[in-house]
Amino acid sequence: MKKDKVVYDFIRLSASEKPDFGTNVIQKMTGNMRFPTPDESLDSLRAKTELVRSRSVAALSGGKEATALLHQAIDDWDDAMRKEANYVNRIADGDGAIILSAGFNLAKPNTPGQRPEFTAENGSHSGTVLLHHIVIDGAKSYIWQYYIGETPGDESKWIIATVTTKANAELTGLTPMTKYWFRVAAVTIDGTGAYSQPILLVVI
Repeated sequence: MKKDKVVYDFIRLSASEKPDFGTNVIQKMTGNMRFPTPDESLDSLRAKTELVRSRSVAALSGGKEATALLHQAIDDWDDAMRKEANYVNRIADGDGAIILSAGFNLAKPNTPGQRPEFTAENGSHSGTVLLHHIVIDGAKSYIWQYYIGETPGDESKWIIATVTTKANAELTGLTPMTKYWFRVAAVTIDGTGAYSQPILLVVI
């Protein structure tokens, strides 16, 4: 019988989303008799969570130093959450209900041959985003676009970021702590296909 495991999806959360996730975990683990001695104390996790929250706000109007401090806080928070997730995995021993009671999510079973068609994630450097799409048969090139702000509605505001011959792209020079929407279209001998469903990402 397959055992359930924690999914480490919190690593991919944006700087503004991590504190809410951390707070939920802290609340659910506090007083939970299943988790008497967490590898990362809840007081320590709470402090690191609040530090990410405060530095996220500071980075909105700060410069490079504020952004660097935010990245440092995020790295510390990610490490602390990994430790907590590992602890919950050990205690749960494959019991999904126990994992969920700690505020973590369950890893989904792998389905052979399936993966997301289009993904967008922050790169290793501030203002960098990595885009990937599954290879489209017959595609000669891929047009990558972005839209800055809330839900896109005006087609004229979509900006062509780059055009590649491969189904991936690295965008640089984007504005940190800003909401971007990304999409891609393949160009074949029949012309430019329909754009993908847009993906929202807060660039850090």
